[in-house]
Amino acid sequence: MIVAIEGIITKKEPTNCVIKLSNGISYNVNISLNCSAKLEKNAKIELLITQIIREDANLLFGFLEADEQKMFEMLIKLSGIGASTAMAVCSSLSSDSFLKAVINGDTATLTSVPGIGPKTARRIVAELGDAKLMEFSSGESYKNEAAMALESLGFKRDKINKVLSECSSTSTAELVKEALKKLA
Repeated sequence: MIVAIEGIITKKEPTNCVIKLSNGISYNVNISLNCSAKLEKNAKIELLITQIIREDANLLFGFLEADEQKMFEMLIKLSGIGASTAMAVCSSLSSDSFLKAVINGDTATLTSVPGIGPKTARRIVAELGDAKLMEFSSGESYKNEAAMALESLGFKRDKINKVLSECSSTSTAELVKEALKKLA
């Protein structure tokens, strides 16, 4: 399984690029519009790769950021969401705005993505709004820990998310204390 490719971009289009490796082999890699905007032709680059092998194709999807790759991989695991729809989400939303939309149940943001209707947006929120999403936001693990602590105390997930977004503490203990004052 291919997990990363390093080489020179020989061809670049909005949703894919061709990367030539030092051994002469070139790979066509599907990329998001956000990723494409950061790439330049003839530049040396390393992309994180998600490989999808189907009966009729061997597809490579490239990402500059690990968070975008995690978002893509979570989406393709959901029923009814294929790789092209997942790439549309990656092209339309940053990983942070996607995370906020799912946590806050903001289906309007999700339906702004081409190919996602209200029903699919509700399914994404329902299926990813739980603990699966916690592993996604590794940069702010203290918020995840605080949310789990508050949830174990019996508070509802939607109230916790709303209160945590208003808090300013940067450690788990302080965040729990601040959130408890606001929840009381």
